[in-house]
Amino acid sequence: MTLSKSSGSSASARFDELNLAQASLISFQKRLKPGETGWEHAFEIAGRQMNVECLGNAYGYPHGPDNDLMLVLTNLYLEQGCPAGDAVVTTPYELLKSMGRNDSGRSYQILHDGLMRLTGTTYRISGWIDQRKAGTRRATFRFVEQVEDVNLQGTLLNPQTFGKGTKLRVTLARDIAENLRSRHLKPVDLDFMLSLPTNQAGILYRLLDALLFSDLEAQRTQVLSLSVVEWGRLLRLSNLSPDRIRRAIDPPHHELIRREFLKAVVYEGRGVAQRVVYTFNAQRPDHPLTPEQLLLIGRIKSMGVTDGVAKKFVRALPVSFVENRVKIAEAVLAQTTSFRRSRGAYAWDILSDVDDRYSVPETRRQLAGAKDGTVDVVRIPTPPRLPDEDHQGVLLELSPAEQWLTARAPLRLLLKGHLNDTEFQALELQCTQGQRSASRLFREVSAATAQTRLAALVVNLRKELTLP
Repeated sequence: MTLSKSSGSSASARFDELNLAQASLISFQKRLKPGETGWEHAFEIAGRQMNVECLGNAYGYPHGPDNDLMLVLTNLYLEQGCPAGDAVVTTPYELLKSMGRNDSGRSYQILHDGLMRLTGTTYRISGWIDQRKAGTRRATFRFVEQVEDVNLQGTLLNPQTFGKGTKLRVTLARDIAENLRSRHLKPVDLDFMLSLPTNQAGILYRLLDALLFSDLEAQRTQVLSLSVVEWGRLLRLSNLSPDRIRRAIDPPHHELIRREFLKAVVYEGRGVAQRVVYTFNAQRPDHPLTPEQLLLIGRIKSMGVTDGVAKKFVRALPVSFVENRVKIAEAVLAQTTSFRRSRGAYAWDILSDVDDRYSVPETRRQLAGAKDGTVDVVRIPTPPRLPDEDHQGVLLELSPAEQWLTARAPLRLLLKGHLNDTEFQALELQCTQGQRSASRLFREVSAATAQTRLAALVVNLRKELTLP
């Protein structure tokens, strides 16, 4: 970012107006070219068509740090009880503090310029959802309708930046204020967004979060696939060369993977046909645990597994899957009298098993069936994970043998029942000899599994296998 950020933020409300989030009104660009004052884009989101026109002013159009400012003003309006007149009353210092920024002269200058862009830029949005009237329409507005600054000390105002003692009255557009009052909102982790080190990471987080929220299938699979060029348009980039888009978004990708919002980012295809596939983490380490998760952690720890390992396991996987693995581990341990290493190590081996080596002992299964009428424990496939998933961006640089060593276990799990032993051995030969990338194949199979198209992928895979 242009500005340094402090370690904390005073922002407490965590909501985004859904139209604003989906319309992607803030450009990802760090700076604008001279004379670059507008853009227009037609696209589909949440099953409806949207067309967004943006016409800026002499300050350009909203970009970079204006993303933080827009969300902070939205949440201040909610915190202040959606006041009559649609105006947020604050000070420049309080705004900077809410945005997690220092109070240097440079910060005040950028705050001033951002308010001028949000005040002077007109948006025309077709497909705007009017929550109060329960319909869609074309809305034309400026995000900030009016900015009034009053110097409480009675001295002259600084014409360029906000001087000391200035109080602000920032009036939001009526269309936005009405939807905020009607609670046309989506949750957003504002503190997390403000803690990211660059404006670009924050903008990418906000838009990905909105896309995930708006796509039920993506919520189910935790996978989102987008055309790279279309993604560049949604980020309001002026250069839509796939290579330039990738160079722009790769640094934020690394940051969002490091902060565990994203699990992996993979590019598929070439040229303008390229797609970017995002795999999200089910839960970040800083999210509060649910009561169900806390109970499971307690059961896992009672088997001798450490607290940190138990929490990481529970956070990474669906509750239903963890419950199933815990039942199997408890049943096996109940009938085991001696352990080669330790009880905890044995329990962890059962919990993390991806080769289906463990099952509920027969006597235990029969007892459970007699009590509840079931015969077997429901099995839920484990979501595939590579041991070094936090660094998947460099997996393709490994040698063919190293790639296969890393990907073999999850590939065997995913392809179990689809490839026989001979076919799997032929696949291993191709991967270790460098004819096929095991890391890329894992990503393709993982995405196909999440999107329920694995059968079609396997048909093509079999055709490409040359049996020895």
